Amino acid sequence: MQAELHLPAFDGPLELLLHLIERNDLDITAISLVAVTDQYLAAIRTDDGFDPGALAEFVAIGAKLIYLKSRALLPRPPIDPALDEEEDVGQELIDLLNEYRRIATVTDILQERQDQGRRHHTRMAMAPLLPEGPGLDGVTVDLMRKIMLDVMRRRPSEPRAVLPRHRSTLAQQIAVLRDHLHRNGRFSFREAISECVTRLDIVLSFLAVLELLKGGECDARQDVLWGDIEVVATVPAAAAG
Repeated sequence: MQAELHLPAFDGPLELLLHLIERNDLDITAISLVAVTDQYLAAIRTDDGFDPGALAEFVAIGAKLIYLKSRALLPRPPIDPALDEEEDVGQELIDLLNEYRRIATVTDILQERQDQGRRHHTRMAMAPLLPEGPGLDGVTVDLMRKIMLDVMRRRPSEPRAVLPRHRSTLAQQIAVLRDHLHRNGRFSFREAISECVTRLDIVLSFLAVLELLKGGECDARQDVLWGDIEVVATVPAAAAG
């Protein structure tokens, strides 16, 4: 009894061949290919009127199946596996069918997603951009360096006697200036440097102001060119407290 199959319903010979194997509950092996050869050829014989280009593809696969079946039915002497053309043809069809099945599975999943209206893929939200720190219009590192050098030149040539004390660190100086900002809301850059005892303290104060500016904790203002720089807290003193 011939199978009543209609080739236009299949996209190609691999789809037809896979359909026959799955309909007979077979695995994709050389034996199963031989088992469905007659059904495949019957499907081709019972259909007509389709594209000749498609027919060529169906016939090409059919020829491979006929070759496999003829080799399976006819007795033959032992053959070196390395030279066995039948094994090559069978493995070629097996590989093609497995690849086609994988592609068909993915296609079905995508089609199902499209039918469900899920045409958009989820994308993680981008991290929010950090707000820009306060601007330093008119205030440059070179200008602050010149002010620091000006303060250092005004210091007396003979250092005043001071009691020995622990050497300051940058972290300590940042904490001191931050405390000024929290309590007073502002301080004079020139006065902050003039309170320093050693040259190291001056350098540390200069670096501490730069760190506070970079961290957005304060802003720097200069009313007169080459004049003093006023360091102002970005958060009012009352709010900081």
